[in-house]
Amino acid sequence: MKGATNPQSFDRIVREVFAPIYPIIAEQIVTKTAIKSGKCLDAGCGTGALGRAIARITNLDITFFDQSDEMLELAKGYANDENIGNRSTFLQGDIHAIPLKDESVDIVISRGSSPFWDDWYKAYSEIIRVLKPGGMTYIGGGFGNAQLREDIVKTMSENNPDWRNSFKDRLKPERDALPSILASLNPIGYELVNDDSGFWTIITK
Repeated sequence: MKGATNPQSFDRIVREVFAPIYPIIAEQIVTKTAIKSGKCLDAGCGTGALGRAIARITNLDITFFDQSDEMLELAKGYANDENIGNRSTFLQGDIHAIPLKDESVDIVISRGSSPFWDDWYKAYSEIIRVLKPGGMTYIGGGFGNAQLREDIVKTMSENNPDWRNSFKDRLKPERDALPSILASLNPIGYELVNDDSGFWTIITK
């Protein structure tokens, strides 16, 4: 799985450019899933911006999960600064072999990570395995709304006109593959959202 290679640079961009999107997406997740307590897995969490935003508006215990120890150290520092350390755990590992027990998580969230997963079938199989019956996912990518998307694309493109290309190249194959993958995994239900909020995979186990 390939993700951000420079944690410090990634962290700076999240703080300086992307920060406004996370409270918006967190509200959308809570509105859509109505899950406000139990255990949340923030998969491919990076510095934990989305999981921390969820923690601020729910009673969920958050497991910040990433392949990078450096990202997790940054996430831990922010969680402690924001007084959610007592509801936070930090787990290093691979999305294709999640080191959690079966049916141990109420909700799995992820923003911006899934296009970089090497094997979507295996990753989503693992996600469904760790979900409790009735658990849900909110996985994908987006900016929360059209105005934030416009603002961020403008800012990022001024610095690097090609910044979205690698993400777009990976996003289309995932979108194309997901319907057959999800049908074969046969959860109770799933919905693929593609609107101003972004592209999101919402699974109910």
